[in-house]
Amino acid sequence: MVCLFFFVLPFLASGSPSLRGDGGVYVDSVQCTGSGTLPTQPVCFSGSVLLETFDIEVVSYDGKVGTVNLKAEGSQSAQCDGAQFENEDNAITIENDKGCGLSKYDYTVRYCPDQDSLIVNLVKPFNVRVVLTSKLCPAAGEV
Repeated sequence: MVCLFFFVLPFLASGSPSLRGDGGVYVDSVQCTGSGTLPTQPVCFSGSVLLETFDIEVVSYDGKVGTVNLKAEGSQSAQCDGAQFENEDNAITIENDKGCGLSKYDYTVRYCPDQDSLIVNLVKPFNVRVVLTSKLCPAAGEV
């Protein structure tokens, strides 16, 4: 068994870059730059990690506070419509999301103006950053 390990190890080390990772570009190195602010018109963001998909729809925003609809689909599904949030230097604090099934999640959210995306830093149920990219919001009544 030990001989097999030493025989296979050089092939793994010299394998194609796609087998060894992406060459050092990790989610922790995601750019988040810019001095703009979250758009005041309705905007939607979506992204996924593993088998979880996350959607945030900014329903209204006046430059300081607003309302969002949150949705998580996958093994830890949850939905929260009409949650209030505050935006302080693009750090978004969502206020009343606990009664919506999101108590399984501990997270922070940051808006990245230059990238027009949100970075959700999940702490619980797993520690990972998820980039939610801007997308067209569904028309009223569409799912």
